[in-house]
Amino acid sequence: MMEFIEDARRRIRADFRLGIYLSFAAMGMVFILPLAMVRLLQGDIPRAVLDFSITAVIFFALVYAWRGGDLDRLGTGASLTISVGAAVAVSINPAGVFWVFPVLLANAFLVAPRLSFLVAAAMLSFVAYRMYGEGGMDQPLSVLGGLAANAAFATVFARSSGLRRAQLEQLATLDPLTGIENRRALDTELVIALAAFQRDARPIALAMIDLDHFKKVNDVHGHEVGDRVLRDFARLTEGSVRRTDRLFRFGGEEFVLLMPGTDDLGLELAMSHLRLRLREGLRAGGEPVTVSIGGAILRRDESSDAWRARADAALYRAKAQGRNRLEIDLEPR
Repeated sequence: MMEFIEDARRRIRADFRLGIYLSFAAMGMVFILPLAMVRLLQGDIPRAVLDFSITAVIFFALVYAWRGGDLDRLGTGASLTISVGAAVAVSINPAGVFWVFPVLLANAFLVAPRLSFLVAAAMLSFVAYRMYGEGGMDQPLSVLGGLAANAAFATVFARSSGLRRAQLEQLATLDPLTGIENRRALDTELVIALAAFQRDARPIALAMIDLDHFKKVNDVHGHEVGDRVLRDFARLTEGSVRRTDRLFRFGGEEFVLLMPGTDDLGLELAMSHLRLRLREGLRAGGEPVTVSIGGAILRRDESSDAWRARADAALYRAKAQGRNRLEIDLEPR
């Protein structure tokens, strides 16, 4: 249980939108679901169905987000869904306008500011139409003014906090020397990769890459040259792999490459191409710098630690057999 909680905390820190969906699910469990049950017992079927539907959508969104789904696409879908739900609530009963307040607030965090503004404008127009066109609520100007202020402040706050959060995440997850993601970012991406593998079973490869005799590079040519070699390695590697592949600096001269949609053969071909590219372009004082690589394909029901350990063991074999080579874990599954 503690491991699950720590995993949840790590993933929420990595993407605050997952925390929003988790908060929505808690709100649905504590407030909306009991309200739906009460309305069902009272015979208020239309609003009970609406409340049950809202709860179901919230939990579907949470499950999709937790399993590593596309949060940008989910945010758009969730925003439109809850906005339509709020509009239906207003249509059923003018008091449903109070659902519009949290919906406008949530939209500011779920989608980009431009879409949030468009959705807010559409909802305010609909609420104004219901109030002035059909009546049913006192002081419509006060309500509309409150909704508009709520939407404006939510958008400004979401944008400001989003920019600040992005800056903090960049500082926390990027390696300052090479500009690529660091070990902390890798831990988060491995969790997401495992969730994606459980969902669609597409093969995912992990490659551990170590620069051969890097200590000698620093000792002979100096740390400034060593730092340049590390930066050149990151640049050459990112230019040699697909855009969907992710490179991380694991520590020192060791790097990790996460490659979704890659099987044993794909991993071997990609790493052979990478070694050729590095052999042609990676230099220290005019001398070539080679790499040793160990790779492994994720197995079903395997933990990220076990997966990484197999790739690391393959890297150890590559180094033990003379370096400047590729070893892939091909043990039977």
